Amino acid sequence: MAATQLARFNISFLIVDSKAGPTDQSRAIVVTARSMEIYQQLGISNVPIEQGRFITEFAIFVKGKQKALATVGEFGKGLTDFSYLLAFEQSKNEELLVRTLAAYNKEVCWNTELENIVQHQDKIEADLKHLSKPGHPIEKVTAKYMIGCDGAKSMVRHLLNFSFKGGTYEQQFYVADTKLKWQEGFNKLILCPSRNNFCGFFPMAGSNSHRIIGTVPKVLNDRADLSFDDLEKAIKETVHFPMEIEAMNWFSVYKLHHRSVDTFRKGNVFLAGDAAHIHSPAGGQGMNTGLQDAYNLSWKLALVIKNIAGEKLLETYNEERLPFAKWLLKFTDRFFGIMTSSNIFISWLRNNIVPQMLKIFLKSPFIRPLMFKTLSQIKWSYKDCSVSKNRSAQKLKFTAGDRLPYVLINTGQTSESVYTLLMQPVFHLLMIGNTNISFTMHEFVKPVISNLEDWKSFGVTKSLYILVRPDNYIALVADEMNKEILDSYLQQYCFFN
Repeated sequence: MAATQLARFNISFLIVDSKAGPTDQSRAIVVTARSMEIYQQLGISNVPIEQGRFITEFAIFVKGKQKALATVGEFGKGLTDFSYLLAFEQSKNEELLVRTLAAYNKEVCWNTELENIVQHQDKIEADLKHLSKPGHPIEKVTAKYMIGCDGAKSMVRHLLNFSFKGGTYEQQFYVADTKLKWQEGFNKLILCPSRNNFCGFFPMAGSNSHRIIGTVPKVLNDRADLSFDDLEKAIKETVHFPMEIEAMNWFSVYKLHHRSVDTFRKGNVFLAGDAAHIHSPAGGQGMNTGLQDAYNLSWKLALVIKNIAGEKLLETYNEERLPFAKWLLKFTDRFFGIMTSSNIFISWLRNNIVPQMLKIFLKSPFIRPLMFKTLSQIKWSYKDCSVSKNRSAQKLKFTAGDRLPYVLINTGQTSESVYTLLMQPVFHLLMIGNTNISFTMHEFVKPVISNLEDWKSFGVTKSLYILVRPDNYIALVADEMNKEILDSYLQQYCFFN
């Protein structure tokens, strides 16, 4: 994602990966609405829709009995063009982004491993080892910046001694990609808690395909040669309903960690994704958070490299993304703790109270949208951060720092999302209700016109100007606009004339 975004800005880069190609392990399952909005901006959102699997129902089973069932459907309708839960595995996301890079005439240097980093005041020197060329001398590469997107065991993080504090869950967990034979269909997400164990089934693209995750029974914890056959009996005893596992395509046993760096940057080196934060898979947040990290950082790097913005802009990457990482660790830790704890009281709550609460929540016209906003990450705001400035006296339902609201623009014959107007890798000045701009725009700011009527439900009652960042978050909201107001914002927040 970082490379793809830099390619949009025509920034020169080298992307290396120690693997031989995109992963063939499915890993993360769900691609969220916020990630789909990035794909929409890249012009590739049709691929996950065509190749993924829609999750239409959510159910909780306890001892073989369905305790809760909710229709998920488009539970984010009116909030985004991607108002549903979509299973589109990490492996497929990697393949999609590699193809997108190729469309920009860029490619990944596979089988290439980072050996060392030396930071200088104005550059970085990296030693690269070519794994497919035994005996080949170490290649030395010089660059202005580096982004470490190299996962939970990040070599970048290790070499530069980033702090990575947190802990490890006591339980062992398993994950398996399977083909199932059962009566529950293949678009239903099912959770099966029991007194001591937990098991979940997540739909995947492909016929009869489901991801199974769960806790390893304590009696099997010490088995060094633990196989899926050993766990199959435990899975069936946990779910208590008829099912057959016809095939197992991938299986792994692992320990889960919850850790985060205390800064996303050291000098000219940045971390993104699992290299900066790891947590439980609760809520399907991991892969999507990494994509958002890369999205947030890349446009800032691009504008600094192009001398459009000053170096100070890069400080806002840590300012904006570190608080989200800290919140995410707490959110996933609490949710996962409730679903996996063996504490007798929490176990009773999980099996008896939680299903009823979720049944109510998923039917509530007030709570359903809030749940969608949280899980899809469209709710997160940078409103308290330094690049967000509100100069409007109107009682708006949004503010600077928020993701731009999802507004349907009336084009005369059809309605389309305001996001379809914001496809270019620039700032957009969204002019609502008044198009009378008498000054010349900067090259990196493109004016966009929108009707006042389309925005009234969001509290807009008169002319309004919204400066939208390249990542579609709001930089500036103002009731009037002239060259002085715009330049004052840009100069204050590191941009040059």
